[in-house]
Amino acid sequence: MTKQNVTAETREKRELGSRLWLAYYNRALYEKGLITERERNQMALKIDGWKAPSR
Repeated sequence: MTKQNVTAETREKRELGSRLWLAYYNRALYEKGLITERERNQMALKIDGWKAPSR
């Protein structure tokens, strides 16, 4: 593998991990009653479309 491929693969894994954590916290906030269902749904849409910043 070239360095560029490893970097792209690593970036994809980090982005997936970040999205999973964001989705987890979004769900946890909703379950604790700290955000409404509407807010949860809006955030879920943002998380689904989110791209991690390039390093």
